[in-house]
Amino acid sequence: MKALPDGIARWLPPVLLLLVAGNQLRLAHSDALSPWSGGGFGMFSTTDSPAQRHVHAFLENEGSRRELFIPRELYEANRRATTLPTRARLSDFADQLLESEMDGRVRWDAIEIQVWGVEYEADSLLPVGVLLARERFDLAR
Repeated sequence: MKALPDGIARWLPPVLLLLVAGNQLRLAHSDALSPWSGGGFGMFSTTDSPAQRHVHAFLENEGSRRELFIPRELYEANRRATTLPTRARLSDFADQLLESEMDGRVRWDAIEIQVWGVEYEADSLLPVGVLLARERFDLAR
């Protein structure tokens, strides 16, 4: 295997580190990535860890709405959805929830997935729930 030229070998690690850090900042601001994930660069500056986030899921049918219980078997999918709540991840999570929930008796029109985080008020330090992501998926009839 050929070695990299000295100039490239010297600059490659810091350039890669900057790319990872820049990507984490972009995802944290545009897609609500938990600062504790990705490169982990923000974990010492915030309490917004995946453990501080939670999911609410609702099934909707003809004007009625029912919140779903999230089973323990979906812990890993729940963690992925709360860590980086993109539309694709929330869609995958919704599919897994529906698989575990559907018993064939009721035809649901839609499922809504919400990811909530906690922020603290500056003056009182009281915790306040903050909606980080919300996606609604229509279900095929």
